[in-house]
Amino acid sequence: MTRGRRPTKALTEAVGIACRRGSVENVAGRRGRAFDFIIIEPFRVVFVKVKRSRTSFTFPQDALAKYGREIACLHRVALTRVTAREFWVRSPAGEWQHFLIRHDSVIEVHADGTYIPREVLPLEAGSPAESTADGE
Repeated sequence: MTRGRRPTKALTEAVGIACRRGSVENVAGRRGRAFDFIIIEPFRVVFVKVKRSRTSFTFPQDALAKYGREIACLHRVALTRVTAREFWVRSPAGEWQHFLIRHDSVIEVHADGTYIPREVLPLEAGSPAESTADGE
């Protein structure tokens, strides 16, 4: 069963983004390959799979649910100290989301590969957490 046409526009854009991180090697081969290209950074090699999506994902688990088969194929790439696996998704509006695929989790990362810190909810003045910190 086919899963749609090849994302050629998304791949072209993705290679442009990847070039900012290091040297990019396109991977020639059959359609069902585990990754589309390799980014060679100074201290690691990143295997990248690119797909298009009709929507953006709020949580990394949503991407895992929608693209479980593709992420499972990417998971076949050996993960070592000097390798990483990333899954990139382009929305119709041209927005990109990047996910780092680890052994036991999927984490959203920036385009440059750095982690996105978890958001911390702001504390309101006079909240119980603030008064405990003051020693009251």
